[in-house]
Amino acid sequence: MQRWISVIVVLLLIVLVIGLMMPAVEQSREAARRSNSKNNLKQFGLAFYSYYENHRCLPPGGVIREDDVAMHGWFSMILPYLDQSDDYSGINFSEPWDQNGNRAIYEKSRPVFIIPGNFSRFTSQGYGLTNYLGNPNLLYRNSNVTFEQMSNGTSHTWLAGEVAGNFQPWGYPFNWRPLGTKLCDGPNSFGHPPWQGGHLLFADGSVTFFSENTSDVILEKFAAAPPVSTAEQTQVPDRTFETGDFSWNNQSLQSDPQAEQLYYVHVLRGQTDQPLRIEVYSEINLEQVPDLPKLRGPDFLFVVDKNTDIAEAIQATSLPKSASPEQLQHNAELLKNLQERLPE
Repeated sequence: MQRWISVIVVLLLIVLVIGLMMPAVEQSREAARRSNSKNNLKQFGLAFYSYYENHRCLPPGGVIREDDVAMHGWFSMILPYLDQSDDYSGINFSEPWDQNGNRAIYEKSRPVFIIPGNFSRFTSQGYGLTNYLGNPNLLYRNSNVTFEQMSNGTSHTWLAGEVAGNFQPWGYPFNWRPLGTKLCDGPNSFGHPPWQGGHLLFADGSVTFFSENTSDVILEKFAAAPPVSTAEQTQVPDRTFETGDFSWNNQSLQSDPQAEQLYYVHVLRGQTDQPLRIEVYSEINLEQVPDLPKLRGPDFLFVVDKNTDIAEAIQATSLPKSASPEQLQHNAELLKNLQERLPE
């Protein structure tokens, strides 16, 4: 009996120690996440500065054509300065961001655009998210703001920050939001609720953390810092993106491994593992053409919806030239099985 009492006491002590350590471990994790998010914003600051050096102005918040078609946003413009030049080269800037030819780029989730610890990475349509948005006085429709216009000084003019919710695709051409008068005040505010505050990037490249209890007077001064844009310049579509536990996975399609092109199906799934979107791509087979520089990403071939004629869609691509009849049949059956599981 004495032995069992000793064992129970030891186990209770272990549980007690673990219980005491858990809050400290979680605090340490949150501190690391805060530091990493601050570093993300610092990277934005360096990217903005590099863009400015080349163009003598900040990037446009969003490029919007005269016919009001939204093309591309400021995150896309700074990709080369975030060591992502290959993806920047793969964007067709003459076509809107959400056209099929650009989806392979904008469906990527990029850690630098995500607050560490946020599990949601994609919208229900498969676009990669950002947890950071810009200052609508500096980044708006077809803007080209200069440092000289910041009459309060770059160290007192905020540029971007963490947002509390209603996250948007990083490729969306309307990635700006008014600062408001309180942080962590609902999904349309700035800040990160677990930290009871949030970071703001300033135009001089500095990043500062502000508590959710920061005076509204201070935030109002930041929000009103010149230059001040017009309501027309900052107008955004009435659109909210559904986010959650969505993820992409790839499955290879059968073809000749010696061919210059490889083929795969790109499938968006939700928490139930049900296919939500099905896309087919081809890409260069680097084992067969190793000397060919990979200047762009995969080529979009077609999307599969409930009404797609799979056989006809396959025949319209280069896949029949790279696959045997048996391989084509296998690919068609695979795509049909996925198609049947698409939601109505």
